[in-house]
Amino acid sequence: MARDIFNREVDLGDPLAADATRLLLPQLGEPDMLLQSCTVQYQQNITRLWELGSAKTFFFAGRTQGQISAKRIIGNKNAQLAFVQQFGDVCNMAKNILSIMLQAGCTSTQTRGQITASGCVIQSVSYSVVASDMIINEDVSLLFARLEGGGGGG
Repeated sequence: MARDIFNREVDLGDPLAADATRLLLPQLGEPDMLLQSCTVQYQQNITRLWELGSAKTFFFAGRTQGQISAKRIIGNKNAQLAFVQQFGDVCNMAKNILSIMLQAGCTSTQTRGQITASGCVIQSVSYSVVASDMIINEDVSLLFARLEGGGGGG
């Protein structure tokens, strides 16, 4: 490891480039819908309890729940309507699955893992347009029951 003029160790980590970083969500990022942002949140309810007359602390794990928020731009096809119909029907939850590939790199994109949300249903959808650019924006909020993770290569 090289040292600089201040006798500090300087080592380079793996570089990343924004143009080689990908968040692949096929169902939300179809070619005619430009996925602008996506947030996935998964949480478990934890209750902390104390025992009278003791210094012990107990933690009880409750149920899990998840939510996905996505912003995308509507293009020249109506694929977003089919997505809303499929994922908006609570009766389809058992087969509504979103897989998200996490990829990053510098000169070549490498898979860093995958997460899969299952039991998805759209909770809300909204559309907006601004007169200055006439771009149709869609905000989708989904609830999901389970989040699974898969490892990625290096």
